[in-house]
Amino acid sequence: MSQATLSERPYLNSNLFSSHYLDERVRERGEWDCDGAARKAMDELGSLYESEKGLVEGYNEDPLVDNWVDEVLDILGFGTQVEPTLPSGDGYVDVLLFEDDTARRDAAEVYLSTDDTTDLFEGGLGLVEAKQWDADFTERFSEERPYRNASHQVKHYLERTSENIQWSILTNGRKWRLYGTKDYETQTYYEVDLPALLEEDNLEKFKYFYVFFRPAAF
Repeated sequence: MSQATLSERPYLNSNLFSSHYLDERVRERGEWDCDGAARKAMDELGSLYESEKGLVEGYNEDPLVDNWVDEVLDILGFGTQVEPTLPSGDGYVDVLLFEDDTARRDAAEVYLSTDDTTDLFEGGLGLVEAKQWDADFTERFSEERPYRNASHQVKHYLERTSENIQWSILTNGRKWRLYGTKDYETQTYYEVDLPALLEEDNLEKFKYFYVFFRPAAF
């Protein structure tokens, strides 16, 4: 399967989906019929980016999550829990995703009554791991970590969460990369350059972000 560059298509597909699905089939599905919601999200994200684009390169990871990543997720419609401890107890994820804020509150209520983060993750949809703006996902980490780089970090986390967590997002603010289930290799993903899509202001191209990264896709 070929890998498309962003100059050819509004995404980079590294074997997570078939090229035929992305170029043809997805446009025939009901999920693609979302122009109103997609336009609203694109306009809101465009305004957010205009406000933050002069700052994002200077943010450390935590401010980038607070001021950009979490705001993007909110516009997409997710409920979010920042830095919950993994059920295995060995580390935490940057963001746990929920279908909406109601689902987050419901899961949090159960978790607070049991103090077991398994209950929190069982109410979730997916994970987000965030790096500094435009960070290299392939840069090798120190030997002390149990994973080699950011891609392996995401897989490491997926393998230590509840079975209902099947998807994860790796982002450096600019690139948003979608990883599938625990069974996929780390080189299998789907990626978009969000600021590039916002600057182009083309709704059909933007939908290659919106349709695949909104809660309904998980």
